[in-house]
Amino acid sequence: MSEPAPTRTGDVAVGVDGSDGSRAALAWAMDEAARRGVAVHAITAYAGPDVWSTAEGLVPDARVLHDAAQREVAAAVEEVSAARRERGLAVPEVRTEVAMGPASTVLLHHARGASVLVVGHRGRGGLASRFIGSVGLSAVIHADCTVVVVRD
Repeated sequence: MSEPAPTRTGDVAVGVDGSDGSRAALAWAMDEAARRGVAVHAITAYAGPDVWSTAEGLVPDARVLHDAAQREVAAAVEEVSAARRERGLAVPEVRTEVAMGPASTVLLHHARGASVLVVGHRGRGGLASRFIGSVGLSAVIHADCTVVVVRD
C-alpha cells in the first residue's frame, strides 16, 4: 500500500471509525466544508493483523482489513451525504483515506495541512462521558490546526 498524501491545505479533516460520534463529526465536517467551499478528508485507521493463527493455521490478511475499513468509511460518507441531500443541502467533495496504525497517529499524520480537524466524542456514559477520549485528547494536544470535538 502506497503512502497517501496528507490533507490538502485548507480542507476539513475528520476521523471516521463507524461510531455514531464519528458520523456526527462527519456531518459537522461536511457543514463546515460547504460553508468554507473546501473538501472533506475523511480519515479511517485500522489495526494491523494480530500475530496469531486460528485452529486452521490462518493469519488475517492486511488487505482484507484495509478493504473492510474502506467499505466502512465509504458507507459512513454515503449515509451522511444522503441525509444532506434529503435536507436539500450541498454535499462537498469528500476524499477518503484508510491507513493501518493507531487511530491518533494516523489521524494526526493525514490531517496535516487541514484548516480544522474534527473528531467525534465517544462518551461511555456516566462520569466517563464527561471526559474526552484518547484520540480526541491526542488531537487537541498535538494537531497543528483547530480541533473540534463533536458530541453525537
